[in-house]
Amino acid sequence: MILILFVLLRAILGPTVIDRLLSINAITSKVCVIILLMAYIQGNYNYVDVALVFILCGFVANLWILRVLTPGDWELRLPGLGGFEGTGEDVASHD
Repeated sequence: MILILFVLLRAILGPTVIDRLLSINAITSKVCVIILLMAYIQGNYNYVDVALVFILCGFVANLWILRVLTPGDWELRLPGLGGFEGTGEDVASHD
């Protein structure tokens, strides 16, 4: 719990958005570990599902925050690999 408070302090004071995003991701991971430890100690493994849902929600939240806070488009650009850019046209198969 003390480590979560330190990471929360980093999330509040972080100078960049990426620092805050990584801090939130670290908090999510630490809470998931706490939930899994509680499940192991109590012998009630129904909490494992709760931990998985919690970590998946954290992942989706991270993607959403990145999408909102990063400028520009999200197209895939790989130099040297043609054909991965996608033109938006449907490709017809000539079998």
